[in-house]
Amino acid sequence: MNYNPYQAPQAAMPGGGPGGPVVTNSPQPWAVGETLELAWEGFKRSWLVLIGALLITGFVSAVPAGLPAVLVATKAVESNSLQYWIVYGVSQLVGTVIGTFFVLGLTRISLAVARGQEADFAMLFSGGNRYLPLLGQRLLTGLVVGLGFLLLLVPGVILYLGLSLASYYVIDVGLGPIAAMKASWEATKGHKGGLFLLGLASAGICLVGVIACCIGYFVAIPVVMVANAIVYVRISGRGVAMSVYSQPSYPGYGPGPGYGPGPGYGPGPGPGAGYGPGPGPGYRPPGPYG
Repeated sequence: MNYNPYQAPQAAMPGGGPGGPVVTNSPQPWAVGETLELAWEGFKRSWLVLIGALLITGFVSAVPAGLPAVLVATKAVESNSLQYWIVYGVSQLVGTVIGTFFVLGLTRISLAVARGQEADFAMLFSGGNRYLPLLGQRLLTGLVVGLGFLLLLVPGVILYLGLSLASYYVIDVGLGPIAAMKASWEATKGHKGGLFLLGLASAGICLVGVIACCIGYFVAIPVVMVANAIVYVRISGRGVAMSVYSQPSYPGYGPGPGYGPGPGYGPGPGPGAGYGPGPGPGYRPPGPYG
């Protein structure tokens, strides 16, 4: 499903990260297949920044998260003991606190790629001004979704889908945690089915990446990130997401040699050659009209 991104913008809203305010248009339609295809095109244009930023984020987040396993391996604590679960809980919390800063930068990179803008490594470290609101939103959303899954599976899935865009509203619009969650819930009305299908497709892509000697995982994750960012831009109308209209042009699409007037198109150097009246009989019909 395609749309025309050249419609007149409605207004400029604050936020937008390092790029400043983002022009807001009407919400635009999207489809899973087109979104993943465009995300792949965006990945090919910015693969170095996306993979590099993902590796940095993964390494920084993995250090505290891997502490319980190290303590068990060195027999500092017993597996499944009370001490182990305390260390595990603290390490996960620390990993979330540290990783949130880099998740913020990753999100800004994904948004830039989704909008067809230039992405660079500096964006990965540009999250200081939205760090605390994003941390609060992530913790609060995790608590709400977790309670939903404790009640029943379906409510948990619905809550997850409805709040899946909250972090974008914190980072891109500048909303607070609760306001961002409300904005995500409103924006995803009528889109939860599509978001669920996109989630299934994304899980399949990541699984294929893991099967491909795990190397493909570092391709699958950035593609999924860009796809989610495209969906946010389309649903929110914040800027113009990548579309078929923004794809690179191909050689020979425009006028090429011979497209305009070529040799012999106009009058030749002398009378004759058929363009104007010739010098001999036959130009006018024979008979009384001549």
